[in-house]
Amino acid sequence: MPINAANWLSFDERARLAGIAHQQQARLFLLGRYLLRRLAGRRLGIPGQQLEIRVDQKGKPALVNQPLFFNLSHSGPYLALALDTRADLGVDVETRRLNNVQAHRLARRYLHPDEQRWLLAQADPAQAFIRLWTAKESLVKAQGSGIAGSLAGFSWHPDSVHTRLGQQSYRLYQWPLPSAWLSLAVAGEQGPAPQLIKLTDYPDWLEITGPQPYLAINP
Repeated sequence: MPINAANWLSFDERARLAGIAHQQQARLFLLGRYLLRRLAGRRLGIPGQQLEIRVDQKGKPALVNQPLFFNLSHSGPYLALALDTRADLGVDVETRRLNNVQAHRLARRYLHPDEQRWLLAQADPAQAFIRLWTAKESLVKAQGSGIAGSLAGFSWHPDSVHTRLGQQSYRLYQWPLPSAWLSLAVAGEQGPAPQLIKLTDYPDWLEITGPQPYLAINP
């Protein structure tokens, strides 16, 4: 990441960055916003520094007056960025490690009864819970409805590509990563499959060097 990456951030984003005490979280926030502005600006044909990002009352960020949807997530050493010109989306990556007792306790609190029953039948409930959690969090992030109090209100059947949340249909994609799960929800019943891209696959103009465990997703 270039040493002037913070110059790509807005005043509000720089203020938010200054308030993040955890070094890795601060670096991921900076990298995510820098990467978003570089890729979105190039796709839209405008300087990335000119892009305005607005966060709504429920905490979902969006580009202002631009025909491009995005969503960001980070956990541990991973950063995920999703971009799409066609439909709203949500992405979630999770590296949290649980034991089976914790998984079932959290499932009773946050998951739909149908999902709790599915979890009971799994050989590795801890990993299965993380898979469910990222799927459902990506869905509520795509809708922009917020996490609190909403995860248990709807059910997703694992291995199903299509699901609904409220009146909106979504396509749901998942990837197992080393010590993590990655989930992406895209609004609409049909559309092209997303392309999973590592930052090291991008050309040199991104100016990101060194070993990078982060990921970008471009549906």
